[in-house]
Amino acid sequence: MIDHKFYKNYGPFEIQYLIDKIECDYKGNIKTVIEDISPIELATNKHITFFSNKKYLNLFEKSNAGVFIVQKKFATNNSRNYIITDYPYYTFAEVAKIFYPDSIYPNYKCSPEESIDLNNNKISLSVNSFIHRTAKLGKNIVIGANSVVGPNVIIGNNCRIGDNVSIYFAKIHDNVVISSGTRIGSDGFGFAIKKNQFSKIPQVGRVIIKKNVEIGANCCIDRGSAGDTIINENCMLDNMVHIAHNVELGKNCILAAQIGISGSTKIGNNVTLGGQVGIAGHLKIGNKVTIAAKSGVIGDINNNMIMGGYPAQPIKKWHRETIYLRNQLKKK
Repeated sequence: MIDHKFYKNYGPFEIQYLIDKIECDYKGNIKTVIEDISPIELATNKHITFFSNKKYLNLFEKSNAGVFIVQKKFATNNSRNYIITDYPYYTFAEVAKIFYPDSIYPNYKCSPEESIDLNNNKISLSVNSFIHRTAKLGKNIVIGANSVVGPNVIIGNNCRIGDNVSIYFAKIHDNVVISSGTRIGSDGFGFAIKKNQFSKIPQVGRVIIKKNVEIGANCCIDRGSAGDTIINENCMLDNMVHIAHNVELGKNCILAAQIGISGSTKIGNNVTLGGQVGIAGHLKIGNKVTIAAKSGVIGDINNNMIMGGYPAQPIKKWHRETIYLRNQLKKK
């Protein structure tokens, strides 16, 4: 259950109040009072929970929750209370924000913490953080402990920067979240080779991060070698993602943990990459592509493809080959 020493609960709420906020249909007693959110297996009659995956149908049928967030086809028991939506998980997230509005992002305002005026903008700056005098920061910015904003960096409005973050050679647009331990604008990995000698290639590009991007903890985004590394609008990066120099991510991309994207690869819009996907350099990944976890991409991918395996191939073909090989092994 949720530890209220860490998270303040703003409830309880009547269902009517929640319905007004999230604009969903309801079936049951509208006067029901809910004290908290809960996972389905732990919910009591004072809790609200959700059900969306048939894998948990048995838990749903046994649950004692006071209110269930479900699709209409599951709202069949007239003795239960239902919030009805096409997107139960999303709706549950919106309800959770009503109960716990302070929990959406960590509070990076460490103590001691001070507010400073920079270019007539109020900045919440935590202990031991450093902003170079040539940096330009917008309004309503929070910077955690021990973080560094380097020379000539530009950061837009309403950005949140965690603890132990470093930002160099970067232009960051509005509403960007950068979690703790992340490095923006680090040196790209580039060496020219002459026999047994290595000459480091100067990395003279930037990192451009467009608005509404969220970057997880301990990520590394290298600056461009000559052009820019670009993360377009509404991209979501999980923890421990590495994006090399001159990579471009399109809009609305989702990257799970431990992904590595090699230099100069261009990725289209609405692309989803599973955990530990590795992508070679100088490739082109189309729009609306999905790549399964642990896949290795060594060639271009067209639009609307679902890929998996190593080397990555259309996922149905990969599954057929996997089944074939398993059956061949069984025959031996």
